[in-house]
Amino acid sequence: MKPNPNIHPLCAAAIQKIVRMDKPEFADFVALKTHGTDVYSTMGWNELQLYINEETIMIVEQFEDEANILSALRWVARGLPVHYAIRKASADYSMYRYKGT
Repeated sequence: MKPNPNIHPLCAAAIQKIVRMDKPEFADFVALKTHGTDVYSTMGWNELQLYINEETIMIVEQFEDEANILSALRWVARGLPVHYAIRKASADYSMYRYKGT
């Protein structure tokens, strides 16, 4: 996979590490960070619609919360496969929900 110049090199390396894992766990997805704001961090529906296709439509079907949909689409844009982007958004949501209680 060609490196994405729009994301932090540590983020790119972490994505590649997860992609190479046999069975990434919850903690692997929680630990995945952007290492700062990148071009995808502020993308909204208009920009992220470019990433909606037959494969990524499952993200829209998976989540009710718009924030989770946008988060998962941003991770796809960064290079995370769709099924892992769903797991990343779910892990982040779980951690956020846990910290909020």
